[in-house]
Amino acid sequence: MLMLLASHDPADHVLPHRFRELLPWNFNFGMKTIPLLNIDFGPSKIYFTNHMLMTLVAAVLCLLLLPRLAKHYRHGGEPRPPRGINNFFEALVCFIRDAVAKPVLGPRTDEFMPFLWTMFFFILFCNLLGMIPFESIFAWASGGRLQGIGGTATGNLGVTGGLALCALFMIHFSGTTAVYRGLVDGTYGHHGHDEHHDEHGHGHDHHGHAHGMSPVAAALLAFPLYIWNFAPHVFKPGPETSAVMKLPLFVLDFVMWAVLLVLEFIGALIKPFALMIRLFANMIAGHIVLASILALIPVVTAVTAGYVFGSLPSALGCMALSCLELFVAFLQAYIFVFLTTLFIGAAVAPEH
Repeated sequence: MLMLLASHDPADHVLPHRFRELLPWNFNFGMKTIPLLNIDFGPSKIYFTNHMLMTLVAAVLCLLLLPRLAKHYRHGGEPRPPRGINNFFEALVCFIRDAVAKPVLGPRTDEFMPFLWTMFFFILFCNLLGMIPFESIFAWASGGRLQGIGGTATGNLGVTGGLALCALFMIHFSGTTAVYRGLVDGTYGHHGHDEHHDEHGHGHDHHGHAHGMSPVAAALLAFPLYIWNFAPHVFKPGPETSAVMKLPLFVLDFVMWAVLLVLEFIGALIKPFALMIRLFANMIAGHIVLASILALIPVVTAVTAGYVFGSLPSALGCMALSCLELFVAFLQAYIFVFLTTLFIGAAVAPEH
């Protein structure tokens, strides 16, 4: 029994299990490693895994449940009070909008809610599906013929990395779009003093749109200006600076800006990397601990009076840890969306 436990990997049920090969050919282009760097890219074949299956299940759940939740709002008329499971989902929807997004994004909240809601519920469904023992259920129902069904998709770095890349794209695309709109409206650089928003997010520019650029010119300048303001300008000459000091200050400001830009780029890459690792580590850790506690049952049984006394402490520990995992499933979805909202709010801020 002890040798059997020593040969068992507690992380086996959280690892990806290959079902079948997706592409019948090898696409490594004849080079698997880079000799100078000694980097091995591993297998070059693509397989359909249990984690891919669970991401599809989570996506289908989003497509089935969320549109149905909003059905009685979409067609106008008097909205009905939510009942049953709709009440639960609407509480989450309102919480993400009013407590997470609105304090950060202000009048632009509704613009980003489809993305934030989709990300939250997709992560939440992936986390919750990982708590259902599909692997054991399907293995028992099929007599052991179906193995590896189920798992926590967010316990895979590929899945969390993809979510982090989506967040990274949305952050900087939103920042560039904010610059573009400011250039077209003629409000870029005013830091919100000439543009006032009502509660629905519609701007009112008291100076009109006479100083706005054409959409083509604004599209060409939006990304360079976004990069130009990506790092602070500490020594930027002000209106009161004398003509003699403007050139030295400009050169000093440019040098300092270039140094800070490198640091800002590093920070921009670290942010999605932190999102990826945080979600992955928290989701995989609980399952590994659960598997380790369950593996203690035979050990405790061997040194105690009987099976009941040996399995009861481990079973109670697993129940308590499962409740904690249920809380973590909601918490990690909230943290991922909350941090993404903060990063988007910093990117679209007028003073950026």
